[in-house]
Amino acid sequence: MNVLETDVLVVGGGLAGLCAALEARRSGRRVLLLSKRRAGRSGNTILAACNISGAFSDDDDAVEDFSRDTLEGGRGIADPALVRVLAEESAAAVSFLEDCGVRFLRDAERLQYRLVPGHGRPRTICTERHGIPVQTAGLSLTLPLLSAVREAGVQIVENHMAVRLVRKDGRIQGCVGTGEDGRLSHIVCGAAVLACGGGGRLYSRSNNTREITGDGFALAYDAGARLRDMEFIQFHPAMGIAPVKSILPTTLFGDGAVLRNNRGERFLLKCVSGGEREATRDEMSRAIFAEVENGRGVKGGVLLDLTPIPLEARNRYGDLWDLLGRRGCDPGQDPVVVGLAVHFFMGGMLIDRDGASTVPGLYGAGEVTAGVHGANRLGGNALMEAVVFGRIAGRSAAEGFRGPTIETFPDPELPTMEERPEELLEIRRDLGSLLWREAGVIRSRDSLERGLAALGAAAERFKNCGPGKKPALWFETRNMLTVSRLVLESALHRPESRGAHFRSDYPFGDEQWRGSLELEKPIDHLDPVISFVRAEG
Repeated sequence: MNVLETDVLVVGGGLAGLCAALEARRSGRRVLLLSKRRAGRSGNTILAACNISGAFSDDDDAVEDFSRDTLEGGRGIADPALVRVLAEESAAAVSFLEDCGVRFLRDAERLQYRLVPGHGRPRTICTERHGIPVQTAGLSLTLPLLSAVREAGVQIVENHMAVRLVRKDGRIQGCVGTGEDGRLSHIVCGAAVLACGGGGRLYSRSNNTREITGDGFALAYDAGARLRDMEFIQFHPAMGIAPVKSILPTTLFGDGAVLRNNRGERFLLKCVSGGEREATRDEMSRAIFAEVENGRGVKGGVLLDLTPIPLEARNRYGDLWDLLGRRGCDPGQDPVVVGLAVHFFMGGMLIDRDGASTVPGLYGAGEVTAGVHGANRLGGNALMEAVVFGRIAGRSAAEGFRGPTIETFPDPELPTMEERPEELLEIRRDLGSLLWREAGVIRSRDSLERGLAALGAAAERFKNCGPGKKPALWFETRNMLTVSRLVLESALHRPESRGAHFRSDYPFGDEQWRGSLELEKPIDHLDPVISFVRAEG
């Protein structure tokens, strides 16, 4: 049994985790960063287009405007206190990144601002990539931070998955993990930060990396933390289908790109008067879905027309233009086929403005948490959230550290059934298909009830599978089953349409449901305890 001990444990090696680890270390604590894959070189951050939105200008109204747009984008249920923190700390977050070696595109000495749909003004900046491929642009953020984390003396344990948080005397005091060798490890800590991303890979069509399987949601839920907004899943409207299969930045729409169906029509104008410049991702996604469902799509998607982008703006996308050119596409005359893919979970662990969960000693930052985005996230806000709340959670965990009263703890009780990896993989594939089909862009009571029935059958199959000598696959599948239930139950319990949650049987919003569904793990049964909390204001 491998036993490690630290002051602050950070689970997650992406942008939020690196920021949390660095701030906790700078606060004078011993810090251990646990990364499921390679720290700084895995997770969703590396796939990001590196658009970061915030209140950067000298305008006195910048913070107010950014807050207002984010709250409006969240369809009235984002947490105003968290949104205010995001806005007020955004300029400091960029300075922090620059101090760590991250570089941003500038016009002379001024940051280069871009317009992203949903934002009322250009307030989105982008990193310099210095030769990093466009498909892994996020390395321009994570690699400088990784160097800063190493230089600060943070202990990094890679290729190691957290499988259970240990709670004693009412607070988090440790974690059970498993590495590539299949052995379980014990990590004793005085505070923990969850920063391990969302659950995009629960769905069959996703632009997330393979390791994003909802682990943080399951860890928090099983530890007794409260979750919220798990029905709100963002679908990215510009996932490349042909000639490239990568995420295309939504700043393209702010610079003039438009969507067309197979008839050449700008179909988005039918539902959003301002078209692509104003449409939010939930509005774009539903419009694309409708075109494909009604036979007006192309290869399961629609056409992205880049020709309206003026020449001076095209220079900002040199890497993308080069990539398309190498694939035989001339962006000046050839459209790109784009479609929908699960991109981001707006829901997650409930936190306050200090990054603290409802369980003492447990903090969170980034996509694993909820409240900043409400029912829909605006472009560029996720990376800013990861930095702002990663820093806050790291400092709060360092301050909230309490010397552990536990020296070791028992391993989790695991079933002794035969290891069946092929069956686990089949269960995962079935989960992905059922979520995409029954809890996708359009849902209904019938589809969600079908999804829950199919989930129950998958859970029964899982009972016949054991973890074996390398249990990571088993733990991941268990987490996916847990989080799938939270998504389906939450979507079923919200009888209205709001933001990224659209019910065909309740196609309109209902003011009575302007609030959040919060979930807690019950003691004596499988279904989560769900309560509705009205939004402020």
